Amino acid sequence: LVRRGAVMTWSAFATRLAALVFLSMFAASAFAQQAIPRTADGHPDFQGIWSAKGLTPLERIPGASGLVVDDEEHARLVGAIRARARSPQMAAAIDPNLLAADVKTLTRVGGEWRSSWITDPPDGKLPLTAEGKRLRDTAYSLTDPEARDSWERCLVGTGRAPMWSVPVENIRQIVQTPTNLLIYTEEGADTRIIGIGASHRPAAIKSRLGDSVARWEGDTLVVETLNQIDNYAPFPTMPQSVRLQSKIIERFSLLSPDEILYRFTIEDPALYSVPWSAEYSLNREHTTAYENG
Repeated sequence: LVRRGAVMTWSAFATRLAALVFLSMFAASAFAQQAIPRTADGHPDFQGIWSAKGLTPLERIPGASGLVVDDEEHARLVGAIRARARSPQMAAAIDPNLLAADVKTLTRVGGEWRSSWITDPPDGKLPLTAEGKRLRDTAYSLTDPEARDSWERCLVGTGRAPMWSVPVENIRQIVQTPTNLLIYTEEGADTRIIGIGASHRPAAIKSRLGDSVARWEGDTLVVETLNQIDNYAPFPTMPQSVRLQSKIIERFSLLSPDEILYRFTIEDPALYSVPWSAEYSLNREHTTAYENG
């Protein structure tokens, strides 16, 4: 190895070894990209049955050290959440399905335990304006049935933008064509048909599901939703309002064949001092989505 000409020198050996390492890394990266399912036109294929389970709330869990927690802190936070859920003072308020399902983990995104869905602001809290706080704090003190949350009155399910996921299970089916993405949510039977490359309808046309259009940014499908009507607060800590001024941006990205990273950002200056963002993962399920009203 040390005799120049007869055998490879250390320098040449090191150069070839580095080249092999680089090529192997490149090949692994290329394989990872190819492993994502794609449609005939080359875009990521989101089709299938998906759900999200986990105890992670929208806002940061009190006492959490940050957005991402290790296994030890995860166990501590889950223990506290489950103990509170089973306490006598929560017995009348908590969804019995949560206890029946016996969920034992926080939400996991890309292999990381998360202590909140909110990623920005960094503190994991909603940046509410004074009006946003007022609407949130008075939402469940309303005596007029027509002023109650449209979710509470069963006018909408959990399929509106941003998509709300309960801790237990929330089955969604995605059907995809080159020009449309259809998302059916079993909880409430909401069905969104999102035009890919489409334009928004005239602003005068409003609906409970809003007006959603999509575009591709590389391998990420970006969905913009405007013109939702009705009082609706998909998360208990969010304010109810007539959300005609809200703009909701959702992003769908495949992290693997069996995991979709779902991210959303909400802009509404009347309710929030700055736009805020959140994310969680949708995981592939080998089951069937059923009709549910």
